[in-house]
Amino acid sequence: MAEIRELPRVSVNKLGEYLTATPARRKRIIYDQKHPPEQQYLRYPEASHAITDFLCRGMDPSILREHQRRFACSVPQTEFEAQRLHLCSEALERFADVVPWLGLDEAVLSAVGAEPPVLEMAGVTISVRPEVVIQRVDRNGSPRVGLMKLYFSKHHPLDERSGQYIGTMLQRFAEQHLCQLGPSDHRLVQVVDVFAGTIFTAPRAHIRRLSDVVLACEEIAERWAVH
Repeated sequence: MAEIRELPRVSVNKLGEYLTATPARRKRIIYDQKHPPEQQYLRYPEASHAITDFLCRGMDPSILREHQRRFACSVPQTEFEAQRLHLCSEALERFADVVPWLGLDEAVLSAVGAEPPVLEMAGVTISVRPEVVIQRVDRNGSPRVGLMKLYFSKHHPLDERSGQYIGTMLQRFAEQHLCQLGPSDHRLVQVVDVFAGTIFTAPRAHIRRLSDVVLACEEIAERWAVH
């Protein structure tokens, strides 16, 4: 039986899209977040896992190739599964093109884990679920921390504004939940649109964007019951 969320909850990627979407698209996002697909119908968990594995094991290109071979050797049981495996393999190819531009030299990367905490804003639970924690020592020898979030969509690429909104929420997540590792550095907070091949860095100025996020959450909370 399909899940219906009684309380407002939205993924950070969809909230970033919501903030720049048309009214019709906003309505659809709320509906889809209230009626999420069953786990087996999600398209990209395997791609996310493979990319995280690659990043946290030294970014050896052979690791991505290993995962692609695994996708190719899997025997799909349904047409949907065949399409999902193809999309995941394609996502790894696209991500490989982005790697030289990540700028992660001398950074220590680690997986966030399966059940990360959430953000709460204006009555809405925001599921952030970043893939990777980024740690680096600055020129003064002080630790700095950031995050990477992967975005998968072939048909709704992020624009600059959406990418920066997501980056802003990632930075807030780092400030709230990773402070024991050191101060967050917006330059280490990355949103990677895998299929578009675009990397967004969290903006230095974020007060206005956070205000926009709060207003969007208020709107989602108000409209949740009617969707």
